[in-house]
Amino acid sequence: MKIYFWCCVFALLLCGVTAVAQNPLGTVSNVTAQASCPQGYFTGMQCFQATVSCPSTENIQVTFGYADPVGQPRGTVFFHDGAGGTTPYGGQSSSYQDYLSSYLSAGFQIVQMSWASDWENVGSFQASIGKAACRPATLMQYIYQNVHTSGAMCAQGVSAGSAAIAYALAWYNAASYLDKVELISGPVFGNIEAGCSVPKAARVQVCANGQYGCVGSSWGDAPEYIGGDLHSVRKWVNNNHCLGFRKTSDGTDDGWTAMSVVTGTSSTSFSYPNTGMAGWLCSNGLNNSAAEGNYYYVNFTNSSQTSSYSLTRIDGCQGPETIEAGTTPSGENGFTAVVNDMTDTRNGCVLHH
Repeated sequence: MKIYFWCCVFALLLCGVTAVAQNPLGTVSNVTAQASCPQGYFTGMQCFQATVSCPSTENIQVTFGYADPVGQPRGTVFFHDGAGGTTPYGGQSSSYQDYLSSYLSAGFQIVQMSWASDWENVGSFQASIGKAACRPATLMQYIYQNVHTSGAMCAQGVSAGSAAIAYALAWYNAASYLDKVELISGPVFGNIEAGCSVPKAARVQVCANGQYGCVGSSWGDAPEYIGGDLHSVRKWVNNNHCLGFRKTSDGTDDGWTAMSVVTGTSSTSFSYPNTGMAGWLCSNGLNNSAAEGNYYYVNFTNSSQTSSYSLTRIDGCQGPETIEAGTTPSGENGFTAVVNDMTDTRNGCVLHH
């Protein structure tokens, strides 16, 4: 056993991979088949309800459903919606539904899910969105182990849903099985302190000159939460001083940093050598999703960290986060670009583990 241990350590050092201690996952229990799926789930899905239990959070109920393609699946795509994740990805707009049908037609098993309440709210425990992220990370691993049948395991999230996937990679060791991720308009919890602190943090230069993997020119974006997003974040962090009227204390700022995707500590991992990653950010500056996302993406600086990587500017978004009607720097429609990236037979949802 000792010989095996030191051989593993030597192999990690030789490959330039830094071992990072990850946070513990929770459990999924009380899985019960449903006679039918709730509104917003893809037609013909088989749905289940379950309980997700994680450390330092109250138990939370979740519904998930899956649909299989014709023939053996090329892989599985797990979808996580934005905001509190209480609606299934695809249930809120026809453009999101199109992702489901496109991937299913391309030969992928598709999985939707929705929480009974906001996944970011830990209940009576000390507020921490990072600890709450154990919930989607635990569910996603359960899907991998119990629903996924063949091929690659992949994930796609929008806004706070992209943050759920980023937390799973950075905090909860999801890079051990995820083969490809599409992160749309986020992760919006990249640096919660920058989004909440008073005085306001400086504007972020997204895809600054020389930033690794960027597709398109640089642009500026303010990192602070606004409007309904600010109201939600105040609730999830249990602190109305987020973008309040008085200077926030160092202790409060440190607390927000500690629950961000990017904590600034060695416990956060940015090494996913067997996982492909694509980020997609609106350039219109209508909210802070691009700035918050960039706090995460600047940690990727070379090709050894991921199996494939790109961060694409989307112009002409309809709204602050809706890339589907926008265009890439090459003029490709945003929705089409994401679908083509996920279904690509070389760098898309392809088995790497």
